[in-house]
Amino acid sequence: MRNLRLAPCLLLAALTSAQSVQPATNAVRLTKYILGVSDLDRTYAFYHALGLDFENPKATLAKPNALPDMLLKLVDVPPGTKFRNMMLKIPGAPFSLEVTEFSNLDLHPARPRVQDPGASLLVLTVANMDAAIAAAKKAGAEVVTKGGKPVAAGRAGTPTFIVKDPDGYYVDFQQAAPQAGPNITGSHFVSVVQDAEKAAAFYHDKLGFETKIDAWELDANQAAGIPNMQFRIAEATIPGTSLTWMFAEFKAADRKPYIPRIPDPGAPALGMQVRDLESAAQAVKAAGGASITIGGGVALGGAKVGFIRDPSGILVELSQPR
Repeated sequence: MRNLRLAPCLLLAALTSAQSVQPATNAVRLTKYILGVSDLDRTYAFYHALGLDFENPKATLAKPNALPDMLLKLVDVPPGTKFRNMMLKIPGAPFSLEVTEFSNLDLHPARPRVQDPGASLLVLTVANMDAAIAAAKKAGAEVVTKGGKPVAAGRAGTPTFIVKDPDGYYVDFQQAAPQAGPNITGSHFVSVVQDAEKAAAFYHDKLGFETKIDAWELDANQAAGIPNMQFRIAEATIPGTSLTWMFAEFKAADRKPYIPRIPDPGAPALGMQVRDLESAAQAVKAAGGASITIGGGVALGGAKVGFIRDPSGILVELSQPR
């Protein structure tokens, strides 16, 4: 069985079930992990220290600019809202990290705990754990893992270490095999939800993901700082692709759901390319989610783009090439 690649606190013993009937696949690929932040310069300094840099080597940090009407509709924010972003490349990862900063409007920062629905984790596999931890601490990361040292847990005993970035997003370092080149060797992301099985079932039934649901587990869970809490994982993968989206669910009364807006610091989102944006948005709404983009979608570059909030509360930027 392959490594689930989540914090060892979330590595599970065995996969217990898989969806048997595969519907038509609307989803094409997962394209990016999006972080809404309060200070783009500060966030760049943090992730650059970890080993990430601009996708375009000639790119620089832009100044905030007022959003044009089309983009106001895309993210449903008031006129006068200012915006800037950056696209970062994660070594070894099949997706980009987009960081967005909104200003000149009322913002409500969110800082969920790791067990709270609405939290998320960026998992980075690293060749040298000590170097990754030292870089994160030097960049001002808040340490989450108990004891301040990597924790070996799960059947594989994979060392893991979790920190928070300047806006409270979780970054989970996992030890990979030592190798030459960049210290970061790969990445994936995890969304914390109320019900992992239900979250995965939606993407299986409506967008064609292949899914697997794990049994409930109880782990000392020092890595995430929440000992003796039950959890389970659901995996969702678009057929023909290698990037797995993980949904984590913690069983505890002490959970507080967070449903931030797109511009709020602490609001994570995902990018997904689909074949039919309208049908995907309709499926979301029928299942209890919502379309956020005014009019459902806007023409952006060579694609139609629209934001939705899925039935689990996760923000997703859908794109359909034209």
